[in-house]
Amino acid sequence: MKAFGNWFRNLELARKLILINVVFIVLPLGLMGYLAFSRFSATTEAKVGDYQLQTLKQMTLNIDTYMNELNRLTVMPYQYPKVTAYLESKRAPGQALSLEEINELNSFVTQVFLNGRVDILGVSLYGQGGASYVVLPESQYVTTYKLDESAEWLDRFKGQYGEPVFIATHDVRSTGGNVYQAFSIARELRSFDSGQSLGYIVIDVDPKFIREILSKVKLDPEESLYIADRSGNLVIRKDDGGREMAPGLYLGRTGEGVSHVRNDGRGLLVSHFTSEVTGWTTVGIVPVASLMKDTDTLRTFIIGIGATSVGLALLLYVFIAYRITRPLRKLSRLMRNVERGELGQSFPAEGRDEIGALGRSFNEMVAKLSELGYLLYETEIREKDAQIAALQSKINPHFLYNTLGSISMYAEMEGSREIITMSNNLSRLLRYSLSGRKERVTLKDELDHVSGYMKIQQMRYEERIKFTMDADPSLLDCEVIPLIIQPLVENAINHALDKGAGQGRIALTAEAAGQVLEIAVADDGIGMNAEALEGLRAHLQSTKELGGQSGNGLLNVHRRIVLHYGEEYGLTLESMPYQGFRVALRFPLLHHAGARLEEIG
Repeated sequence: MKAFGNWFRNLELARKLILINVVFIVLPLGLMGYLAFSRFSATTEAKVGDYQLQTLKQMTLNIDTYMNELNRLTVMPYQYPKVTAYLESKRAPGQALSLEEINELNSFVTQVFLNGRVDILGVSLYGQGGASYVVLPESQYVTTYKLDESAEWLDRFKGQYGEPVFIATHDVRSTGGNVYQAFSIARELRSFDSGQSLGYIVIDVDPKFIREILSKVKLDPEESLYIADRSGNLVIRKDDGGREMAPGLYLGRTGEGVSHVRNDGRGLLVSHFTSEVTGWTTVGIVPVASLMKDTDTLRTFIIGIGATSVGLALLLYVFIAYRITRPLRKLSRLMRNVERGELGQSFPAEGRDEIGALGRSFNEMVAKLSELGYLLYETEIREKDAQIAALQSKINPHFLYNTLGSISMYAEMEGSREIITMSNNLSRLLRYSLSGRKERVTLKDELDHVSGYMKIQQMRYEERIKFTMDADPSLLDCEVIPLIIQPLVENAINHALDKGAGQGRIALTAEAAGQVLEIAVADDGIGMNAEALEGLRAHLQSTKELGGQSGNGLLNVHRRIVLHYGEEYGLTLESMPYQGFRVALRFPLLHHAGARLEEIG
């Protein structure tokens, strides 16, 4: 989150506005659309499931009506006493029927076929005493059939008390060998007098009527309809050339309900309803994708319209955001130019909004900066020139008087080499100090000037001054400000000799510390305490004056360096009471290269 926060803070204002627009508008709209469509899909699926279940109920009702008609056919033997008497009789295998029995049985079967229209394929009568009369499709009546006692449907008569049993679709074979598909309805016939079982009647029915009912149901082009009995046997399925489902989807279901299942990676809506008449369960299976086809089309349409609208809105918002922030970007570029010192910048402040007010304030600020910058530049140049001119034109008159007095004294004596040396050094010193107005000289020139100065001072003070100089030869071509070291040496003489402290040792060193040239002058004079040292340091940092009355003080030297090179350069001071004083000059390490300065890497 911290990394994201840093990234967001560094984004351009226009991109921030666009990102905020996406986060707070597009994302909520997308989430709301997703939730709304999900809710709509769930509601649609539930409603479709209810409609599918109601359709199955209506279809089952139609089938039950038809089954009730067939069920009435199974009680017709009770209307024919001779038929029931035949079933109750004991018959030996292969025993021929009498003509009267044949007429009665044929009349009964004919009446069943007439009442059952053309749907009846066969009628079978089985007596408990061995009597039978079976009429199969394309066959004459047969009396030699014996009921298979292991038939599954016989077990279902136990406890039914004469209620009909519906048998799932099975094969019926005629005497000619032809096989027919049929479902059957069977009923146990009982005696009205004794209540004992007389036998059974089985009516085989062509399932085409149920297929016609199934064919009229149009749940979906990819629907699958199945009817299964309680034992898990398939009675019939709607044969529409569709994809056949796994038996586990439609077998074993009872009651009524709607469920959403997945099979082979597809979502399926499964509705089922169990008939109270037949005990068969009708199952309708429709792929959810097919049901939701129109919904998906609507979703695609809405998403397309929404994406197009949001995209156009975002493009327009991007254009507006960049158009609004364009003056700010321009103002930012102008401010960077001002930072680089290009003060001739102007912002076209046309409007009266916040940006226009900011632009006018910017123009006023740049105008004032230009004016103040020029005044400051002119003031510093004049101050620098005045300070340099003052330093170069001011030579301590006491020093000149003392030097000339010494020359006079030696002149009165016998011709001595010291007079010549002092005169020559004085001549060079005056020539270096008063001739020319160079802004930069080499360290070698400055050290030569200090060396000549110290030779004169050593002649004056004789053995009281012990001066040493140690400079790295590679630094002699470095550029320094003229007449910058000699005031420090003069200050050391004042502390080491004139105040009567120390042994007169003065050491001058020049060395490089990284990209800084450091020239240090140390003495063993009276020094100063910590409080005085801190006061002097603060004075150097805060005061803008030229320096002492003579103009050659430490402040003068420090201000000249700061004016030339900046606040990070100047003097550093170190001292302890009666342990000497050390002052170091810090310059940028620049080697002389004609009219240009090259920084040493």
